[in-house]
Amino acid sequence: MMTERFFVSPDFLAEKNQAFTIPAGPLYRQIVAVLRMKAGDLLGLLPNDGRELVCKITEINRSGIIGDIIETVAKPVITPNVIVCAALLKRENFELILQKCTELGATSFLPLATERTIKKLSEVPERWLAIVREASEQSGRGVIPIIHEPLSFEKALAKTDGLRRVVLHEGHGGKLPAKKKDEAIALFIGPEGGFTEREITLAKDAGSLVTHLGDELVMRAETAAIAGLTLLRL
Repeated sequence: MMTERFFVSPDFLAEKNQAFTIPAGPLYRQIVAVLRMKAGDLLGLLPNDGRELVCKITEINRSGIIGDIIETVAKPVITPNVIVCAALLKRENFELILQKCTELGATSFLPLATERTIKKLSEVPERWLAIVREASEQSGRGVIPIIHEPLSFEKALAKTDGLRRVVLHEGHGGKLPAKKKDEAIALFIGPEGGFTEREITLAKDAGSLVTHLGDELVMRAETAAIAGLTLLRL
């Protein structure tokens, strides 16, 4: 039974010949040394275009892994299209958002620098890219979510103009929007302590729905991101 999936460069695939080659390198070592796969084993190769190529290993040598492409499967399109706009948190907390929201079907991520954000970043760390890649492989996705460069709250509102914005903020009522198959939603998650009142005013003025996930509990930011995305995807 095939259980291992890997995103690969299109250069590894010779689809006209129904063949593949994985050259010696990190993925080669993972397959051969860590997973101890061998000739005859099946694996899924993902060219990050929404397809999965079911492949069979025919040969492993020092220079690479060689095999046949035996089937092409179109992966389901994830709906609705949700971009998770999450305030920067402590490293492990933000990485949890990336991992779990990828597994739950987030289309992309937009890190936010808010007024209460302590950590500031100007570019996307390589570690984040590895996290969403591995989570996509584990969850059987056909496309890896995009991680946009961090933006200020105001610039994020402008970037998501035209999307339905849902801003989670304690103490504000309102129902989450009903799921619509072809709709694009921007889910905004604040830092510990939440968004400032100025930011909430900006969000409302931009036409955003400001709401919360219930009066009974106060959630950590990473929990709110996971719960909010789950409710939007149901």
